[in-house]
Amino acid sequence: RWAAPQGKKYNQKYEEYPMKKHTQLLCLGAVFALVMSAQHALAADAGKFYIGADAATTEFSGDGPAKSPVFVDGQQFKDSDSSYGIHAGFQFTDWFAIELGYTDFGSATDRFKISPDIAFIVSPNTIQTVEAKGASLAGVFSYGLGDDFSVFGTLGFTAMDYKKTLSGGFSPVTGSLLEKDSLSDQGLLYGVGAKYFLSQSLNLRADVRRNDVGDFSLDTASIGLEYSF
Repeated sequence: RWAAPQGKKYNQKYEEYPMKKHTQLLCLGAVFALVMSAQHALAADAGKFYIGADAATTEFSGDGPAKSPVFVDGQQFKDSDSSYGIHAGFQFTDWFAIELGYTDFGSATDRFKISPDIAFIVSPNTIQTVEAKGASLAGVFSYGLGDDFSVFGTLGFTAMDYKKTLSGGFSPVTGSLLEKDSLSDQGLLYGVGAKYFLSQSLNLRADVRRNDVGDFSLDTASIGLEYSF
């Protein structure tokens, strides 16, 4: 008389257990699938090396002829030239990369007045030419604005090599003024830019950046191509 109810209760208990276990396995499988798909999506944009080259124009500005005592105080160097650069980087995530760069900033020339207190110099001015080349290490922080377009900011350091030439002036004692000097310095690099993706591996890149190194600031506007692999 009690066998049927007990059997029914027994069967319900053991029929519910496989259903709960099956539901739990489905939930775990769904979570696992979501985690794997998220990792796969991240990996699609990360772990890539890239290289690039660009053509640019650079404006030199700064503290004139390195504060030489023969020149009038307060004069600022200002001129521009065409330049070019190459870079290589590694994309750690879809928004962050580390990038090495090398830029030939070209050369720029400006003219400076000689102090009238320097009586032995007859010529009223002299010319300074500056050539600059630099290597940089920077972080690149990107933000996507669609499938084909992104913007980025750059922040890092630059090691710069300068070659400076002063020419002009005249003294009966010293003759024409001609001084050549080479120096190296380090400073800050920062800028902003944008990328347009032409394909999965090739994109068009444009940016503006500033190198504050020593007595000079170099403002560069560039456009170029970038290839990832």
